Amino acid sequence: MRVQLENDTIRVRIDEDELAELLDNVALMGSTAFGRAFTMRYAIDATNSPACVLDGNAHEWRLEVPLAHLAELKARLPAKEGLVYDIPGNDTVATTVVLDVDIKDSLKRRR
Repeated sequence: MRVQLENDTIRVRIDEDELAELLDNVALMGSTAFGRAFTMRYAIDATNSPACVLDGNAHEWRLEVPLAHLAELKARLPAKEGLVYDIPGNDTVATTVVLDVDIKDSLKRRR
């Protein structure tokens, strides 16, 4: 899993094995150390909710993605376009969450 933060966007790129884990109800977890300052921990999990939910704080956050959307994404692989969600903020702009499956991984598997 690769997590990229830029402005008000969180981009999560996974491979097909990680997508299969999510569909099997296994959360993906990772962390990024910012030197000695702090470590950010994050988890991506499938949920039966109809909406994507982002919860937590700056040091530890969780993204809950609808299982139905993950299944739909798997059905259209290989796909350049992933899942995109706008999560409303508290008196701020929305946070855009992009979750996609690595297209190079998908194409390589189909050769």
